[in-house]
Amino acid sequence: MPADRLTKKQKDLIEELEGIYAHFNLDYYNIQSYERDERTPYLEAARDKMVRGQVVIWYTLIDEMLTDVICRYYFGKTRSFPQLWHTRKFQTFNYYVIEELHLMQKLRHVKAIKKVPKSVAADIERLNSLRNGLAHAFFPENLRKSTPKWKGKSIFSLEGLVLLQQDFYKIVDFFLGSNVFLRHG
Repeated sequence: MPADRLTKKQKDLIEELEGIYAHFNLDYYNIQSYERDERTPYLEAARDKMVRGQVVIWYTLIDEMLTDVICRYYFGKTRSFPQLWHTRKFQTFNYYVIEELHLMQKLRHVKAIKKVPKSVAADIERLNSLRNGLAHAFFPENLRKSTPKWKGKSIFSLEGLVLLQQDFYKIVDFFLGSNVFLRHG
């Protein structure tokens, strides 16, 4: 099969993605099919949804990395997480301890376990504030504390998103102990 041909599964996924994009008004590439006076608000709404979704994904991944540090501290490194999930003790710990902690509590816990650079901790705190503003306000630009900005740049601009992504990669690289993202960022 030539490298440029898609598998049936890939074609089905593309069709599904196009359906999802159209259903949730994210099909910006089809903007000319919309009424002229609806285009700008439509494009702004699509951008808003994409940015909010990406911020939540980054936030969730960092939350998971903090959880991993905490779990490794209490359960060691000899067994993989899938193996640990088969134990009642690990399940109970996750259901009744980890699930009850929010991101900032996890960060404080991790800081008690290992040294976290101030810049990494500050960026996690900043991401927490940004995510809270995006998740809890329909118009986050009207918030006083959790404005939709990253280090002075609008999170709804390419410049702001790229800046956030670079800092996100630094956080990930700290927790993974590599420079995987920094080489490709």
